Amino acid sequence: MSSLDVFRPDRPPEVLVEDRASVSGDELEFSVYDTHQPAEGVSLQTPHLLYCGMVTGRKVVHAEEGEAFAFVPGQSLVLPPGARVTIDFPDADRQTPTTCLTLALAPSKVQRILERVRRPSSLVSEDWTAPDAPVLMDNAPGLEQALRTLAGLFAGAHPHRDALIDINVAELVVRMLQTEARTLLLDQTEAADHGLAAALRYVHRHLDRHIAVQELAEAACMSPSTLHRTFRQALGTTPLQYMTDVRMQRAQELLRDPARTVTAVSYDLGFDSVSHFIKTFKKHVGDTPKVYQDRVTGEDAA
Repeated sequence: MSSLDVFRPDRPPEVLVEDRASVSGDELEFSVYDTHQPAEGVSLQTPHLLYCGMVTGRKVVHAEEGEAFAFVPGQSLVLPPGARVTIDFPDADRQTPTTCLTLALAPSKVQRILERVRRPSSLVSEDWTAPDAPVLMDNAPGLEQALRTLAGLFAGAHPHRDALIDINVAELVVRMLQTEARTLLLDQTEAADHGLAAALRYVHRHLDRHIAVQELAEAACMSPSTLHRTFRQALGTTPLQYMTDVRMQRAQELLRDPARTVTAVSYDLGFDSVSHFIKTFKKHVGDTPKVYQDRVTGEDAA
């Protein structure tokens, strides 16, 4: 991916970053950087999704919008394609360098990893809008272990290093599907993706109206029969049942706000009548929307 522009320091790179190991190919560029002296305003940008993991030290990240924030070990930072941040290294020195791992992934690489997830339960999300700003998150143990394993592969000269990197990159991406960065990963595949993920994404982006199965099939570039078979194989349900399940999940979320009326929630989710919404909700949840709302808002207050 020769078009990557991962680090663009304002002064010569050899002054700022003394140790840099990279593995680069058509679908990913993977680098580990050791920064040995304090610096400000180092630019970080790539045309593809970029994952950053802190190994040692501390950075201060300045996004194009919002306040600056600290980035420390135990955390991951994921940048949307084309996003640009500038970074300060306030604590770096020769004895305790600031070490960071970066991983730039082409959409095709993400797509192939997602295709290996047979039952992508993590794709079922109530929030399907990909953020346009960097995502900073604390690492769950599995994600932290994947990060440390990748960083450790640069410390030795394993004869199968490239293969091990590929395996661990796949694990890191799968771990990220369990985090708030999952929509960024899925959004990377949208241009090339004409299958299940495209159908799921379409459902979540159009929860405010009824979606016909034929319409969903067209969004996934499938015939209705192929769409039905794909849903059954991958998710164990039908497209219609999946759409209903997601709308009911969203209804429960909206009803947790005591100021929301059942009528308003019904129309927010595209039901043509309140009675139809109430009947569907009770069949799915076991309570009417009003009983459910009174119960959960009472629990929250307690």
